[in-house]
Amino acid sequence: MVNIKPFGAWPSPVSADSLAAGLSATDVCIDQQTVYWCEVVPSEQGRGQIFSRSLASGANSVPKPLLPLGYSCQSRVHEYGGGSFSVHNGLVVFSNDKDKRLYSIDSNNGAIEPITGDSKALLRYGDIKISDDNTYVVCVEEMHKEQEEPKDVVNRLVSVRIADGSVHVLAEGHDFYSTPRLSDRAIAYLSWDHSNMPWDFTQLNVADISPDGTSLTDSKQVPTAYESFVQPEFGADGNLYVASDRSGFWNLYRIANEGNNLDLLLPAPLEQEFAGAQWQFNQSWYSPFASDPTKLVCGNKDKLAILDTEAKTLTNIEPLSDYISFEFIHSYFDEELGQEVIVANATTTHSPCELIAYSVEKKEIRSLRPSTAPPLDKAYVSVGQEIEFPTTFDKTAYAYYYPPQNPDYAGPEGAKPPLRVLSHGGPTTQTSRGYNRAIQYWTTRGFAIVDVNYGGSTGYGREYRNRLKKMWGVVDVDDCCHAAIYLVKQGLADGKKLSIKGGSAGGFVTLAAVAFRDVFNAGCCLYGISDITLLAKETHKFESRYPDELIGEYPKDEEVYKERSPLFSADKITCPVIFFQGAEDKVVPPSQSEVMVDALKERGVPVAYVKYEGEAHGFRKAENIKRTVELEQWFYGQIFGFPVEGVEGVTIYNFPK
Repeated sequence: MVNIKPFGAWPSPVSADSLAAGLSATDVCIDQQTVYWCEVVPSEQGRGQIFSRSLASGANSVPKPLLPLGYSCQSRVHEYGGGSFSVHNGLVVFSNDKDKRLYSIDSNNGAIEPITGDSKALLRYGDIKISDDNTYVVCVEEMHKEQEEPKDVVNRLVSVRIADGSVHVLAEGHDFYSTPRLSDRAIAYLSWDHSNMPWDFTQLNVADISPDGTSLTDSKQVPTAYESFVQPEFGADGNLYVASDRSGFWNLYRIANEGNNLDLLLPAPLEQEFAGAQWQFNQSWYSPFASDPTKLVCGNKDKLAILDTEAKTLTNIEPLSDYISFEFIHSYFDEELGQEVIVANATTTHSPCELIAYSVEKKEIRSLRPSTAPPLDKAYVSVGQEIEFPTTFDKTAYAYYYPPQNPDYAGPEGAKPPLRVLSHGGPTTQTSRGYNRAIQYWTTRGFAIVDVNYGGSTGYGREYRNRLKKMWGVVDVDDCCHAAIYLVKQGLADGKKLSIKGGSAGGFVTLAAVAFRDVFNAGCCLYGISDITLLAKETHKFESRYPDELIGEYPKDEEVYKERSPLFSADKITCPVIFFQGAEDKVVPPSQSEVMVDALKERGVPVAYVKYEGEAHGFRKAENIKRTVELEQWFYGQIFGFPVEGVEGVTIYNFPK
């Protein structure tokens, strides 16, 4: 029997506690028939743990944690990190978040030893790769000062001797470096300078590295148009592969040993992306086969495919067709099986992300790291539907729409569900329709969700990505508003119960939408930017010139910054807003939220503020992840007038009890 209950108040099988489980594996590495990955453990204060699991056929192994309490594997280079550890021939080298030093782990006895000295956390390391002979690592080093501005931070490419921790500079002079890759005595890496971001323009560098790893010779740059190179990768035969968007979309190319020309791996460029925005180090969107230099595995829209570089064909892997989203794609040759094995994070529309291994010839799938989140019956799962909708300037924008879904409940006759518009961060990232338990939390309670890939998002080519150039706070805001308006017109949402939620850059969109548009009835801002003049003045080096491309030069274009900043138009905000903030956030400091909260308090607008000690940019602790989602639902219940039971609320200033 279906029970009638107000939308938003349906009892749900998805608990807030379960949202802190099932976090994805990152920095996946494969070494000697063993897969390694890093995983945030919310129940251990959000520390990064390295896990390993044997890939041997028939091995009845379980994931094995390598780090005792007191260690946390995480890199904070560029603040977003990535490439926090590497493994080669049984040697593990990782960046410890507490002191930012590099450490080694002896795979025989698990002993942990420091490699680099104590710099009082002023030196950071990321994008780590171990040399073939295990004598040194190549990585990106970031040098800080105790009192600094973004211009004071120095990034360079270095090698670190494992025996004595000595650091040797391999390349310097550019603002940024990433993706060092080694093959015998060859090295490839990327570099770029302000005000470019890595999805705007990067340079691909190749060189010879000395046997001891202390210097480079014969350095040269691959000839380039104005393009973004992503993920250089050496094949088994020494050829260098790379993704480039010179066609307008990130396609895959090869640079042969004998020259610098880029050879497209398919007959013609496709209008689809084979890579993405490098917000973090060590992303892997494709992988050359270890056993066959003519093959590589890559994403093909929402499929995984094998690209034959001789035949120039792209063939989907049909046994993996249930999965629609793939990350950290790797492959290796399994000597025991005598065949190539593909390892990747994979997600379906109905089940959480899991780390899988796929045997190419046997066509067998193994789950190496099943999700730790409890399974959800398919009857309760809302599957994302890609929608296209009209937006400003006669353009089309994209989103994924999730209807309310709970077989046990329905809303009152004639009622429409509240709509929660999601504005992703970045802003140059994207969302997919892969299963997301956090979305199911809301849809099973009677909310409709629309997850917007506004203009500026990756996944739709450079032209779509560049819609945000000089238009941040306009194009993205319009697209989120038009997504909501479109769904209301389709009869799929209640036009008087529209909310928008976002974090970081998505938080800026949230605040801009409620300040500059009259569409939404409530907002939820997580560590969002309210004053983009402060972003230009205070943020970290990696993004310190990003606003130049998104808005204009500061202080030359200060008036534009103020016009787009929600803080300076707080008097236009009339709908209630709840803010969540990490006290140790260096990307978007607490002041960004607090000035906005104070302004709304003074204006008499209903506002709530929650600050978490010990949290930075993005919440990692289980209790805070749970608290945030529960309070957001409770807040909407207060504003939209439906009951939310079992949640201890917070003060909503200027709101009658």
